[in-house]
Amino acid sequence: MNIDFTATAIALTTFFGISALMALSLNLEYGVAGIPNFGQALFVSIGAYTAGWTYTRLLPLLAGQEILNPCGATLMEALQLRTAIMRQLPAVGLLNFAITLVVAALLGGIVGYLASYPALRLKREWYLALVLLVGSEIVRIIVRGYEPIICAHNGLSGIAQPFAWVSDSTQASILFAGLVLILAAAAYVYCERLVRSPYGRLLKAVRENDRMALSLGKRVPRIRAQVMFIGSAIAGVAGVLFVTNVGFASANDYVVALTLDVWVMVVLGGLGNNRGALLGALIVTILDRVTAIAAIQLDAFGANIEFNYVRFILFGVILLLMLRFRPQGLLPEPPQTTKAHEALHVGETCKLGTKSRQT
Repeated sequence: MNIDFTATAIALTTFFGISALMALSLNLEYGVAGIPNFGQALFVSIGAYTAGWTYTRLLPLLAGQEILNPCGATLMEALQLRTAIMRQLPAVGLLNFAITLVVAALLGGIVGYLASYPALRLKREWYLALVLLVGSEIVRIIVRGYEPIICAHNGLSGIAQPFAWVSDSTQASILFAGLVLILAAAAYVYCERLVRSPYGRLLKAVRENDRMALSLGKRVPRIRAQVMFIGSAIAGVAGVLFVTNVGFASANDYVVALTLDVWVMVVLGGLGNNRGALLGALIVTILDRVTAIAAIQLDAFGANIEFNYVRFILFGVILLLMLRFRPQGLLPEPPQTTKAHEALHVGETCKLGTKSRQT
């Protein structure tokens, strides 16, 4: 069995960064704010479809070329044009990639806000889980049958990563992996600052007792919709990175199984803990890569076992064990997450010191 450990490490790092973005997104929505988002695949796919649109419509315009239909009779010609631009005009490729990230984040956030706001006005937030779960499948089926987006069921190829112009493919992969890690680190820092801010305390108050927060004058539906905007924007960025890493956009990649994978990451790592989300993303990414390699090797040996389904069984067992024996996850949410706790503790200490001196 010949394994390129360098390529495997680069691929593992890249997939971990993308998974980390997805896990941080869901942890912010459900772990911190208590919003059950079962449509994570929908918001990731929005990023992928946005990349499909910008690479076929915007990229040629930025390069001063004519827009060609990416499907049908001009499929190969359009593919060659995209490939040539990404390899010969690095500035254009990087600009198109940056615009794609921004547009995907905005579209993902807007869709998350619009989809969640009506549902979250109901008494049970689990209505949103159903809305997003069903909506995710509806969008996937529509895209799979509507050619202008990503060529329907055929998919869209030639969505290269922004460093495709680098002659050394290994170096290009390392640069892209570094970019993915930088974006994941930026998302982690942002989520940490958000959780440790007064707004983060408000989110946890809504999660723990939304009726109490509502009685105190907090606009709970709007707060939850705001969190859905932020989380969905992060998921949209993850979708762009996912599709540019693979180089191929297909509606079949954004099924319910993707959403369940992200849920396993968050539940395994620890709800409400961003570090736990990163740990869960790392574990799931390693398990996913190991099972994928094992499936390839077993197929090469002629085994009559569909090993790809083992990962679903494995993830299901992990969920059951965690919910039964450690529902708080491997890294539980810390009891004190903001400076207000420290200030309160200092104030209580000063009061006790003053009383002791008076006595």
